[in-house]
Amino acid sequence: MTYIDYMNQFWRVASVYSFPASEVALYALLVNECNVRYWNMPVPCSTLYICETLRMSKQTVMTARKHLAEKGLIKFSNGKSRFLPSEYFLLELTANMTHDLTLNNKDKDKEHFKPQTPNSYYDSSTIKNRRRAVEVHTASAKDYETTF
Repeated sequence: MTYIDYMNQFWRVASVYSFPASEVALYALLVNECNVRYWNMPVPCSTLYICETLRMSKQTVMTARKHLAEKGLIKFSNGKSRFLPSEYFLLELTANMTHDLTLNNKDKDKEHFKPQTPNSYYDSSTIKNRRRAVEVHTASAKDYETTF
């Protein structure tokens, strides 16, 4: 994907989710860093560099990258020290994420559907009790006439 493809992908996702300014700025910075490094991913980028460049606190950067990862735009691995910075991957979203998740009506199992016949109707009291989730139990007095 190209620079503009990643940015267009971001704005498509942004039309569904609302992003705070910190997440927009972080994603734009990461796309720029990938471009500068000729799209060789993963791209190492220290949290301190991101904080200074975007003028954000470390906590804001950590929260923003966590939210971008949850939305499927980036993947990252935490840095171990200042000599081993965090590494970032820009992810590509699929065009059709619901492919093969839905069935056509003709493919549904037809055994689960019973056609209504004149003999399959219930009387109105049974239907009313079923709707209310009421079970009718009859009790006799002999169940309660035992000694304690």
